[in-house]
Amino acid sequence: MNFQSGGFRPPQRPVSLDLTPLIDCIFQLLVFFLLTASFITTPNLGVELPKASAKAVSSQQRDLIVSISREGKIRFGGETVDIAALLTQLRRKHKDHPNARVLIQADKKAYHGHVVRVMDAAKSAGFRRLGVAIERRQ
Repeated sequence: MNFQSGGFRPPQRPVSLDLTPLIDCIFQLLVFFLLTASFITTPNLGVELPKASAKAVSSQQRDLIVSISREGKIRFGGETVDIAALLTQLRRKHKDHPNARVLIQADKKAYHGHVVRVMDAAKSAGFRRLGVAIERRQ
C-alpha cells in the first residue's frame, strides 16, 4: 500500500494570478477615457471667477457663454461686443436654440451693474435659463 500525505488526491500546484492582462486592460481604459473626454476651453479674457462651495453643474453643449471682464468688457462668440451687439447676437442664437442656457462668466470684481445688463439682454432676447459660472472652492 502506498500511503501518501493528503489522501488520494495528487499534490496541487500553488495558484498564481497573472496581473499583466489586468494591467493592460486598465491602461487601455485609461487611454480611452483620456482621449474621449471633452475638454471645455474658455476664452482668456482675464476673468477670475468667484469661488463657491456648491458643486458645479456640468456644462452642456448648448450653453452660450458670455464673459464679463473686471473693466466691464463683454465677450461673446470669441469677440468683444457692446451690449447692443450682444442683444442682437443673442436674439439670433435664440432662434436656433430656444432652450439653450446663457452662462455668464463674470470676474469676481466686475460691477454688479454689468452683470445685470447682460442678464437683462439675455432675458430680452428670449432666454429663460440663465446661469452664473463659479470656481469651486477647494
